[in-house]
Order: sequence, then C-alpha cells, then structure tokens
Amino acid sequence: MTLLNQISMHNLHQQSHQKNQYKKKSCAILIASIFALTAPQIHAQGLFNKLIEKVQSSTQSSGGLSHADLSASDRKQFEQDRADNNLDKKPVTADKRGISGIYFSNVPMGGVSLNQSATFAIGKFLVEYDDSTGVATISTRYGFEASDPSKLVPKAKFTRSSTYKDRNLRALQNTTHFLLPEGNPESRMHLLYGQMIHKTDLQGNKVADKLTPTGLKNLLELEPGILYIGETPFAGNKTEADGHNLLLPGMVMPLLVKEGKEEAAKAWTVERIIKQYRAANAAFDSALEDTAATADPNLSLREPSNDLPTKQELDAAKNQWNILIKSQAVGGTQSKRQFKLVYAYPATSFENQNKKQWVNNTYTDTIVTRSRVYVAVFQDQENKYWTNRFYLVEKAPLGVFFGERWSGQYEYALPASALPVAIDKTAALKYQSAVKTK
Repeated sequence: MTLLNQISMHNLHQQSHQKNQYKKKSCAILIASIFALTAPQIHAQGLFNKLIEKVQSSTQSSGGLSHADLSASDRKQFEQDRADNNLDKKPVTADKRGISGIYFSNVPMGGVSLNQSATFAIGKFLVEYDDSTGVATISTRYGFEASDPSKLVPKAKFTRSSTYKDRNLRALQNTTHFLLPEGNPESRMHLLYGQMIHKTDLQGNKVADKLTPTGLKNLLELEPGILYIGETPFAGNKTEADGHNLLLPGMVMPLLVKEGKEEAAKAWTVERIIKQYRAANAAFDSALEDTAATADPNLSLREPSNDLPTKQELDAAKNQWNILIKSQAVGGTQSKRQFKLVYAYPATSFENQNKKQWVNNTYTDTIVTRSRVYVAVFQDQENKYWTNRFYLVEKAPLGVFFGERWSGQYEYALPASALPVAIDKTAALKYQSAVKTK
C-alpha cells in the first residue's frame, strides 16, 4: 500500500469520529499527503519516500529527522513556513510557566485543512497556555482563516480533565512538572507527522517498516522551551521495559523547540522523555492530593435530614463508608493518608429506584432499591478533618415488588462528591451532636 493510500485511509478513519462538523467529501478529494503545499502530489510522494529511507536507515532512537536531512527543494517549503512572520504578530498573554511562545518542530509536519481538501507543510507553531483555564493551544499560520474551510487548519488544544475542575486547575498551577495528556480531536486529525510503524520478522522481532501519518498525543514540557508532542509511553511489564512502544527502532520523537534551544533538544533521548513523562504524571497526582488537603474556608456540611435513621441503618452506613474510603476510586485519591471516621449522618430522605419487571404476566414498574445521601466526617493521621458524601442503597427483598417492606440489605453507590475534601474543624464538627437514631 502506498503512503498516499495510507493517508487517505487515515483521514477516512478520522472522519468517522466527527459529528457533522463539515460535509463529507468524496474519496477523490481526500488529502493525498500531509506534506504537500502547492506542489504536485508526485512531489509529496517523493518527499515521503525520502523520509522513509532516512528513518529506516537511521540508527537514532529519538529526535527524528532534522530539516537539514531534506533535499534543497523540500527544505525550501518547510523553511518558508518557518520564516513566515504572521505568528510573530499575534498578541500572546504571558503565562507563569513561560510555556507560551513561538516554537519550531524538529521533524517535518503537515497541517490538514478543515474540510480535508488541502495540506500544508508546517514547521512553525504558536503555543499559548492559559493559566486561568489550564488549556494549551497550538496554532499554525493557517489557524486564523475566517471564511474558507480549505485554508483553515484547526487549532490543537490540550488539557487535563477532572471531576473537580477547581482542584484540577490548582493542581496544574502547583505541580512541579507540566504535562497535558488530553488533546482535542483536532490535535489528532489536523496536525500530523510521520511516525514509524513496525512489522514482525520471522524471528519474532519488531523491525521498522514505514512511516504513517500520526496526530499529536501529548503536550509535555521537557525543559523550558522544549515540548514533547508525541506518543504516550506504555507501562512496562514482566517482559518489556517501561515505554517499550517508544523504544522500538526508528521511532520518531516529535518536539517543539523555541529558538536557541536546538542543541538542548538534541540531548533529550527517548529514555529521558519516558522518565520525564512518568515524573510529570506523578507530580500532578501529588499536587492534586495536596490541593484537596487545603481546606476551603467556605465549605460547609449539608444539614441533617429530619428523617432519622435506625441504629441498624446508621451502622450499615458507617460500615459502607469504611469500605468506600479504602477503594482505589475514592481513598486512593489520597494515597499518603489514612482515614478514620468521626461521624456520619443522612442528609436526605430515602428515594425509591424503579425498574420495569415481568410480574403477573405483564411488565410492571417495580421498586428495586431505595437510597439516600449520607455525609461522612473523618480525620487523617495528622488529625486534619475531611468530608465526603455517598449514597446508602438498600435493596428490596426478593419477591417484593412494591416496597411493602425492607430487610436491611445495604450497599452503596458513588456520587461525584464521594472524593475526600478537607474541611475546617469548626465546620466539620457542626452536626456531630445532632446525630440521632429512631
């Protein structure tokens, strides 16, 4: 299969993930090459062939190809983009980390137009990081077209998502490293570079095969002025090293590099990039835990419900909390802390959950469970106070479809507020004396 066909298939696959963003075009006008400017397609094919030969014969495990590896005519196209000053004229708000600015790619890249009818050789980028939103935007000089979809290369955006947006943003502000691992669809579909794919030889070894168009996956700061935008390193296992997918022969490590940082960028081997990725993820997780440990002075507990629990129910709620707080999804969000319950109380009355079931030869709306919200107050090993909320769920007994009785079979369900949050002592103990049972 020719590389031109590969690129067409790549874009056909990516189109299936878009929801009516633009009308589908016929195969005849699908993008032929991510490196074509206004040159004929045969030139783009030739450029890619040269890149394939270079990568396959290269012994470097990182860094990819430099622009100097290209022929004079190929290099001219990329240098035209690098020399263009339209991005330099754009107003950029400075960020605290110094991420924002003009960058140059260490490997040739291609921009795909919005309607996928045109491609552009790309070597220069504007990166903007917004401290207030935690979003980084990567633009090309083709990212500001207002009316012609064939001339617009959509901007790539990277961020970190979290259930608690405020905590997530504070963690991004306080983490010692910088990694945004979640890109928008445009980052994967409209900014591409050539990444090596591999085949297995007769001895079971993975060997370099050919380049394939690949979108951006991460935005990782290696050091000030150098960003890694390539593949995510896989976790190690019993037979393969950490980041083994990046350690394969001929893998391309795409970087964005500020002017004056070219020599420093060459020192970033694939092994160092893998290590930096792991360190950045760990640093963010630690920062996220620390933000949750800072009590919000405005945080207050929900008022207790007037519908008092039985002692059996309250004991069940405490037991379910002890299970919940040790689960990876909840207690695991504070890996450095051990929690002990101080008190818990219901904040709502029970509500029934219904389900249609086959009863007396017909589908009938029946009650299968009932649940209500509980508030828990607890302490860590430093005697700091924390709180979270969870649902206590009671199952309807077998054979009972309309809630005539309940048998005390309790379990829990997880609402978003199940994660531990620090709270001031006065606010934490406000309702301790109000906990009563029937």
